Amino acid sequence: MCGIFGFIGYGKPNFKEAVDVIEHRGPNGDGFLSYDVESQTLAQTPLERNERFKIGFGFRRLSIIDLSHSADQPFSLSEPNLHIIFNGEIYNYKELREELESLGYSFRTHSDTEVLLTSYQEWGEECVHRFNGMWAFAILDIGSRQVFCARDRFGIKPFYYYANQEQLIFGSEIKQFFTSGVAKEINNNVIKDFLENSLVDHTEETFFKNIFQLPAGHKLMVRFDEYQFSYEIERFWKLEKSDADDHLNFVQASKKFKDLLEDSIKLRRRSDVPLGSCLSGGLDSSSIVCLAANQVEGEFNTLTSMYEGSKFDESNYAKMVNQSNVRIKANFCGLTENILVEEIDQLIWFQDEPFGSFSIMAQWEVMKLAKKIDVTVLLDGQGGDELLGGYRKYYAFYLKELIRSGKYVKALTEMYYLLKNRDFNFISKEGFKRYLLSNSNASFLSERGKSLKNMKKIGLSSANSVREKSLEDIEFLSFPALLRYEDRNSMAHSIESRVPFMDYRVVQFAYSTSSAFKIRKGFTKAMLREALKGVLPEGIRTRISKLGFATPQSDWMESVLNRHFKEYFAKMNNPYLDNKYIAEEFDSYPKSDLHSWDFSRFYIFDKWYKAHFSKDL
Repeated sequence: MCGIFGFIGYGKPNFKEAVDVIEHRGPNGDGFLSYDVESQTLAQTPLERNERFKIGFGFRRLSIIDLSHSADQPFSLSEPNLHIIFNGEIYNYKELREELESLGYSFRTHSDTEVLLTSYQEWGEECVHRFNGMWAFAILDIGSRQVFCARDRFGIKPFYYYANQEQLIFGSEIKQFFTSGVAKEINNNVIKDFLENSLVDHTEETFFKNIFQLPAGHKLMVRFDEYQFSYEIERFWKLEKSDADDHLNFVQASKKFKDLLEDSIKLRRRSDVPLGSCLSGGLDSSSIVCLAANQVEGEFNTLTSMYEGSKFDESNYAKMVNQSNVRIKANFCGLTENILVEEIDQLIWFQDEPFGSFSIMAQWEVMKLAKKIDVTVLLDGQGGDELLGGYRKYYAFYLKELIRSGKYVKALTEMYYLLKNRDFNFISKEGFKRYLLSNSNASFLSERGKSLKNMKKIGLSSANSVREKSLEDIEFLSFPALLRYEDRNSMAHSIESRVPFMDYRVVQFAYSTSSAFKIRKGFTKAMLREALKGVLPEGIRTRISKLGFATPQSDWMESVLNRHFKEYFAKMNNPYLDNKYIAEEFDSYPKSDLHSWDFSRFYIFDKWYKAHFSKDL
């Protein structure tokens, strides 16, 4: 797990500064490679000002597998002149290494980096189909005169790029581009989607003009000669339904899902540094902890964010999991109102782009705790909701699917279970608005904000089935944002986060199974609940209430932080927001027409805007 930076073309890239600004991603060392294309000379130094066409690689290392210096990057194979910078992990590297050794290859390290580069040597660009892992890498193939870049199937690891006629720049974080001389301009195309519906990372565009992210499951190929380059982007993987397991009944499908998830965890436990797991007390993280704790021989650390005395506190559920296995060592932290005020600007800097609520800060605190107790690798439960219909909105899409297919009796039965379960909190003002409606032409926008266009519409009309909605969330609305939060929060503290639910085999299988295997008799994630009978504590396995990674932000806004937010909104002068209206609405909080989610979103956006464009205010 590391940070990368690359420059192709002419100009002065401030190369070392662009690598140093992401030192948090790789505190164990750096590395450089520069290639003068015209003279065909290589040097292990930062790229300097270019009068001639050159290619430069920069790297920051967080040592996870093979801690020796022999695995440092950029990593090179002198024959046939291949060089790589790589952020991520190839979890099945041991199996791939054995296959490559059977083909006659030998290895000088025990790293997955060497296995990745050798895989490219053997299979070319098709090597990506053999990887089980997370990655963003660039390979300089001097013999073929190309730079081959790729991002993993779900975009777990970031890859941003900027290109004009003179240069192509890529990196792990957006802040690197401004360090290397790219002009900082706001991208109006994504502003309205965020302010109205909290949408982020749902397009390859970012909040900064001309800086893009390589979409998940895509490759970027740069061809070059002595004086110029060209590039193209292609998709190499797409999630599609498989019919291979259509014959399985519910119990059989649940067992196969468990087998796949267990193997995913087994692969993601491969590490040469201490490993633990995030634990919220919800079904997903609890499942990972219980399965992982059964696989390990020694102590297994869990990390939980708690809010004692708050309705948002899930620590009792986490404690239930912690007490289920003697190998588990529990660790707790808490996001307080003081921490929120003191550290929000720091979090905004690390995230690069806005985020929708303060729940991101709860995860931030967990990563701080991991750093404190020296747990360098964390498993996390991201992805379970999108795969197994876990969000409240999926119930609405399931009912729509049943009605459209003429299954009216089943639809009425599921509606009965839904209404019976008050803990699920489906019919609520906040939930209904958040999951099923949009805020088109919202009153909290200024005239400038209202004049902007939406890039993505959301709502009940966006999909006709649970599978369609799952795909939309995986590709656009949920995975990309959650993975950005996960990556920046973890890497800000030099922590590697791994997400077992996002093993492509697990995702493919869950996506292909029937909606009735996911939502069943009032329960979401039915297949996971069935699979983990006897593994999860029953109080977790049969739990219906859902909080997510929530924080007591509504309580804080009403009490201890009321004055702070009131003063902030009274002074806010954001060109995209109706500042007067928002200040007046907060004065009447909690009887306001706006929810705490709205106020947190405006607060975060304005702080982000001032951090980057204060000269425009």
